[in-house]
Amino acid sequence: MNIQEAIEKLKNKFGEKILEASSPRDNRLYVKVSNDVLVEAAKYLRKELGFDMAISAGGTDYPKKNVIELFWIIWSSNDNVTLILKTDVDRENPKIPTLRDIWLGVQKFERETWELLGVEYEGHPNLKPLLLPEDWNEGYPLRKDFKLEPYRAPWGDG
Repeated sequence: MNIQEAIEKLKNKFGEKILEASSPRDNRLYVKVSNDVLVEAAKYLRKELGFDMAISAGGTDYPKKNVIELFWIIWSSNDNVTLILKTDVDRENPKIPTLRDIWLGVQKFERETWELLGVEYEGHPNLKPLLLPEDWNEGYPLRKDFKLEPYRAPWGDG
């Protein structure tokens, strides 16, 4: 697959819903989509462009912009190209459809992002704690406004 052709195909299919598309290296593709076409774009990337293996997923909190930027890292085993698919969700109401039915491998990564950033993946079959205690209700540790001080471990003689 030629990455520039892939970018053109995406832009032709989704138009202005492709917010960003670039290729900083020969085997990397960055694509940011409007969240209202996320599932359709993911299906297209899987079926038409051959991105078949989930490597990772997660998010970054941007409180000043009031968004959480979500990402899924997907690999094309046929073409040896890595895709970073991104979209933003509102920080106050972070909901997005799960991509688990497209790439089963994102299941645990979406659980982790739900748990640590508070993003609800609609349709995910197993949103339950993965890393934190089952009774955790003290906020989302990967959000920038989470207060770490109560959880700091003393170092040395401290």
